Amino acid sequence: MILPASEAYKTKSATIRIDEEGVLCVYVHENAEMDQEEMENCFNIYRQLGCADHKILELIDGSNDFNITKEGREYASKHAKEFFIASALVTTNLAVRLVFNFFTKFYDPEVPFKLFKTEAEARAWLYEFRTPKSPKKLRKEGFLF
Repeated sequence: MILPASEAYKTKSATIRIDEEGVLCVYVHENAEMDQEEMENCFNIYRQLGCADHKILELIDGSNDFNITKEGREYASKHAKEFFIASALVTTNLAVRLVFNFFTKFYDPEVPFKLFKTEAEARAWLYEFRTPKSPKKLRKEGFLF
């Protein structure tokens, strides 16, 4: 099921909406501090949008500088599987790319999570999750062991 487009919701660190393609879009604000409280606020919005009942594809615009605290990373890592089919982060920002690489290696996300330089590349990858894949293909791509 693809969730319908929504209005934009704002927190102190991000603007969140479901777009016309049924993708949850998260636009991180410049110099945002994503601590556990802020992550809880974001996940509460995801819940209000219906993402807990119907998992969704997530597209994060990380082009601005921002920071995720240890507690924020732990909260997101623990709860992402309840809301997302797959997540893509779009950024060319070196600092954000380094944080992403640390996050994926240290926290080993339970949903596919990949970094892209362009939104078009990210969307193409995310849309692959809309069509069912065989266990063999998922295993080959590293999502099943």
